[in-house]
Amino acid sequence: MSGLIITPLQPVLLLPSSIAGRPSDDQHYDSTSSITTQNPADVVGAEPPVGCAFTIGKSSDIGKFLVATRNIRADEIIIDAEEALAVGPKQATHPVCLNCYRRVDGSYLCPLCQWPLCSEVCAQMENGAHQKYECQLLANREAYPTKEELEQEDCRLYDCIAPLRIVLDNHRNPERSRLWLGLEDHRLYRQKIGIWHVDRKTVVEPVLNKWQLGENTNEEELQRACGILEVNAFEVCDDDKTISARAVYSHACLMAHNCVPNTACCVNPATQRMTVRAAVDIPAGQMITTSYTFTLDGTLRRRSHLKETKFFDCCCPRCCDPTELGSHLSSLACPRCSGRNYTVPEDPLNPASFWKCQGEKCGNRIGSDQVNQLLACLQRKADELNYDDFQGLEIFIETWSSLLHPNHSLLIGIKYYLCHFYGNAPGFLLKEMSWRFLTRKMKLCEELLNIARILEPGDSNFHGSLLREYELAENELFQRMAIEEEEENELSHGDHE
Repeated sequence: MSGLIITPLQPVLLLPSSIAGRPSDDQHYDSTSSITTQNPADVVGAEPPVGCAFTIGKSSDIGKFLVATRNIRADEIIIDAEEALAVGPKQATHPVCLNCYRRVDGSYLCPLCQWPLCSEVCAQMENGAHQKYECQLLANREAYPTKEELEQEDCRLYDCIAPLRIVLDNHRNPERSRLWLGLEDHRLYRQKIGIWHVDRKTVVEPVLNKWQLGENTNEEELQRACGILEVNAFEVCDDDKTISARAVYSHACLMAHNCVPNTACCVNPATQRMTVRAAVDIPAGQMITTSYTFTLDGTLRRRSHLKETKFFDCCCPRCCDPTELGSHLSSLACPRCSGRNYTVPEDPLNPASFWKCQGEKCGNRIGSDQVNQLLACLQRKADELNYDDFQGLEIFIETWSSLLHPNHSLLIGIKYYLCHFYGNAPGFLLKEMSWRFLTRKMKLCEELLNIARILEPGDSNFHGSLLREYELAENELFQRMAIEEEEENELSHGDHE
């Protein structure tokens, strides 16, 4: 199955930014909390498609979500090719085509509004989102980016496009207003933490003042649209980072969050339709979940990201377990035990918690300040790595394995990169690699597969990509062994003659 997915699955990548049904301000979020279902007719927003395997539930803790109405088998399609309610460039993006969202250099401009497009093909799309929504409005106001703005890697004018499209869609398609009304925007919390003011500067002011579109919209509508995107949008990009977009889906965005999700998502890059399938068996009555944070981040980083950008504190089983369900993505080597045992937080939900050695005869405790200083230092070093220098990456892993668990997120992220580097990068293609690098690739894949079985169990995108890399290396290894065996037999046969 090709499409935009959570972890690499050919040809493109999708990372969910967030969902609707966000918990109320300052509440803890646990997708295993008690739930109720309600009649779809009572729900403002999307209704379950006829014959689907889910309904829409509601909880006082997490709001709306999808729940299985029957047993769903692993690999069964739950949401089939759902059309996006809205698609647009993501925030702080480099300049992109307003139809296909691939990087542009400004050499081709829309004949009508003078915004950059990738080519004449996108300029002539009759049903393109650009032509459908903002093109004529921008042309009427002569509102287009300057040469200097197009040279920016984070051209903030593109922040305005998706919110404007949502507003215009709401105006022009009253039959879809129910769908937009059903999506959360967390207005009060966004005002409280300052995102509201950032959106005013990067979206509201350019649209109303610079583009002079006050006759078409107002600040309240634009802020509502910004909130919908921040709470519900899926980030869309490909492996080569040539696509830079975000999209909102009426049903997919209702999936609850869990740091160990039970689904895998993909989007057809041509049609931008989303398909959600079960990664594992999902029993009737269970929430249908996705993850809107990076699987290989440790608990501190995941929970901080979810709080700052998704507006809730995650309390899923993985976040509550000091060992992260035995994956040890946050565990540190105990300095007193010389690395024979590992140190984990006493209370993983408390960033100020002490960390304690798991060794029965040790029990050494470390303060959170000391842990945070160590992790910040190592994160800076990791951020400075040159990912074209495989030797530097291997040295980093070897050097800091004395302080970190081999599965620590700082190391495992680099290992994941090397799993795909070996066998795919120029000079390291499968047929070119030495036995040393071939076996190294297989060992790295095995390490990551063990983690995937815990954190993205079943037929997940993450697991699938690693398994493919492992099998390619394994097949190459077997072919080489067969060739060597054949050569040895020929030599042996010659000696006997």
